[in-house]
Amino acid sequence: MTRRILGFRALFLATVLGVLVVGCDDILTVADPQRYTSDDLDEALEAVASGVEGDFHVAIDTWVIYSALASDVYRHTGTWAGYEEFDVGTFDYGNSGGSNTAMNQLLRTRWAAQDAKERFERVMESPTTSPLYVQVQAVEGLTELILGQSWCEAPAEMMGPAVPDTQILASAIEKLTTAQSLAQGAGEGAWALVAQAARARAHLLLGNYDQALSDAAAIPDGFAYSAAFSTNSGRQNNSIVSLTTAGENRAAGIRERWWSMVDTDAHLLRDPWTDELDSRVPIRFTGELGVNGFTEHFSQWKYRSRGDDIPLLHTGEMRLIQAEVHWRRGELGQAMELMNGGRAAAGLSALPDTNDPAQVREYLIHERFAQMFMEGQRMSDLARFGLFSTLEVTRGEAPNQNLFGPNRPIKFPLTPTEALNNPEIADDRAERCLPRAG
Repeated sequence: MTRRILGFRALFLATVLGVLVVGCDDILTVADPQRYTSDDLDEALEAVASGVEGDFHVAIDTWVIYSALASDVYRHTGTWAGYEEFDVGTFDYGNSGGSNTAMNQLLRTRWAAQDAKERFERVMESPTTSPLYVQVQAVEGLTELILGQSWCEAPAEMMGPAVPDTQILASAIEKLTTAQSLAQGAGEGAWALVAQAARARAHLLLGNYDQALSDAAAIPDGFAYSAAFSTNSGRQNNSIVSLTTAGENRAAGIRERWWSMVDTDAHLLRDPWTDELDSRVPIRFTGELGVNGFTEHFSQWKYRSRGDDIPLLHTGEMRLIQAEVHWRRGELGQAMELMNGGRAAAGLSALPDTNDPAQVREYLIHERFAQMFMEGQRMSDLARFGLFSTLEVTRGEAPNQNLFGPNRPIKFPLTPTEALNNPEIADDRAERCLPRAG
């Protein structure tokens, strides 16, 4: 049930289109990439589709890093002001380089998906029955899911006005529903599951709990969809590894709030409820300092190679979506059963039994942290559960300074690149959103 982009991604420049497309090796070779034309793309439709998916994957590691820094997962341990701004929560419109980079890539991916569909409609006899069309339609919906999850606003269409995150998520649901229907018609079961799993998350984020439960429950055990990376020179490496991991640059590491729970022999976090080692949260510490020379570097250890893929959707998340909906309905036993199923798969004992909804909520929040560790989910979870203003998160060198609180941003702002190039959006901080915990 695992869905991964097929082949490695090669880079080639489509000058006529003005977009960098990421495609599969050996699908197309040209003598001079600078003279690559739209007609050439018409003869390389598989590369076009894989390029759209590859462009989406390119944004994911950056998104994960800055989501971790903006939440209670990562802290700045290097010398980059950009990391520190997200660590302490001082990023703002025009002062949020890392999230801007990710958003620029996601917006570009969405445009590439729309352009690819137009190309397929022009070149193919029955485009919507093609697996390539299905692939691109699903990726377009996935792109809007991530945009709506982590940014407070985005343009609903190319060169259109900025609209709220809720509208972007609603659009994602529409596109993912179309993708699922097309995938079923084309016999593309893997893409149908990807679209449905992504839609489950979008419904959850919008508070459409019945629909979220229905979609999540339909996803079978063993399902997973990941962003693909490669160790090959010149290809997209996993920058979580290259920029923040032990043995590499060590510019960011796990926040102090988790240090006391780390077993430094096993390099795993201890489960707060049973004190057992949790294989889902690998954290390595051997006494190394970050590149700033004074902060102990507790390294994420989930990704160790620059070619390690990043999970985006999987059964574990779907079962926790189900558990959350049951908790919200007051069906605590069903919520506990689903959470314990995920724990059993990780080799952990069941959670201590309780009939207290508040305690089940605490279980759920931590299970989501552990099950989706370093997958980009924690920032939106802290926002959804109203935790940004209540968490006590400090830095070791300033133990009396709480970095969270009512002024902490809970979503990323729009990239100024869009405002500078889109006449429908004002490049004016006063008109741009930046929701805060208070």
